[in-house]
Amino acid sequence: MKANLIASRYECPRCKKNMRLQKRKGTVDGYEWRCRNQSKDNRHDVVRSVRKGTWFSESELAINIILRLTRYWFGKSMNAFVVNDLKVNKNMTKLKRHVAAI
Repeated sequence: MKANLIASRYECPRCKKNMRLQKRKGTVDGYEWRCRNQSKDNRHDVVRSVRKGTWFSESELAINIILRLTRYWFGKSMNAFVVNDLKVNKNMTKLKRHVAAI
């Protein structure tokens, strides 16, 4: 959040109040935005990914891995090094490098 890579707040689409950032096991990043309203007239439980509205939203990789990949691409690191260091698929690094070059 400090680097503005994800939102520092998120508004609930149902009640328009700020959602809370909560730890969540089972998510790739370990956090989610959540609004639980228990009032009788507007009861809801809304969950949003911390990636919503960011350039991370299309990836299933952890944000820290995406950032390391980005750093390697800017440094023109060899694909073999990136694959070995980050334990990612070689074809994925080629595709991402191609997309980044466009």
